[in-house]
Amino acid sequence: MVRGFLIKGLWIGLLSWSTYSFGTEMTDDFGVPKIKAALSFSPGFLTENTKTIQLHGYLGFRPKTGRIELRGDGFYFLDSFGDRPRFTINHQLYAGAFYRFSDQRFQPYVGFQPGIAYSQSSEFGVLNDETNEIEFKKTINPVGSVAGGVDFFSEKLFFMFVETRYIFGKHKADSYPVFLDEFRISFGLGFHF
Repeated sequence: MVRGFLIKGLWIGLLSWSTYSFGTEMTDDFGVPKIKAALSFSPGFLTENTKTIQLHGYLGFRPKTGRIELRGDGFYFLDSFGDRPRFTINHQLYAGAFYRFSDQRFQPYVGFQPGIAYSQSSEFGVLNDETNEIEFKKTINPVGSVAGGVDFFSEKLFFMFVETRYIFGKHKADSYPVFLDEFRISFGLGFHF
């Protein structure tokens, strides 16, 4: 009961705070390399009425020519709640490329990122013969992510972003494999200079 109240309070606080992100961009001139960074809260949606919350950060680099952005993303797992939480740990790192459809203020993009997940199941464990207790192993597993979103640069100091992604992979330990599949949304208001 207390945990449910705290989780609902966290969600209300997150929605009212509307996530925080920060970013930097070297210049708005075309043909000049750009570096951008952001930090936000990212809710996730699993099957069976289960939700997660992660801290999402990324660092991106866009070369002088072209519309390809190279980007690394990290997700720090905070908590999960609902009918089937599945994991006590699910941190993830990704590196990949995004294609931007525009060089204007409104910049939609899509991309693919392979990565790794450091995870621990809360459902399936292995019986330790010596202690007679169930152990939940922590493992590193390959994952992939398809993402799409939009950046909007409204003024010199601020930008907004909204991004959705689908994550796929499996947590494999000595027990039954558990799917890491999840939809996530990241959004925020930041600044760049």
